[in-house]
Amino acid sequence: MNSSSIFNVDQLNTIRDAHLEWCAENSVDPKSPLGEEAAAFLIRAFDVEHNNLDRLVTALDRHIEERRSHVQIGSTSIPSKDEQ
Repeated sequence: MNSSSIFNVDQLNTIRDAHLEWCAENSVDPKSPLGEEAAAFLIRAFDVEHNNLDRLVTALDRHIEERRSHVQIGSTSIPSKDEQ
């Protein structure tokens, strides 16, 4: 994470460009809930190791894949409070 939690213009542009590139590559509307989640992840992920477009996009790809691995399509649904 950016230690000061304040980004300069170049850092913000890098985060924006990574967000737009990832969204375009994955056919995600940048303003959709998933697009907003991606932007939030990129802001949190930006640090010394994730400080350029390629590294940020790769980190986001790993995050989304990890998130996806916890969801099984076709599995039994979890009952909601209304169904109990």
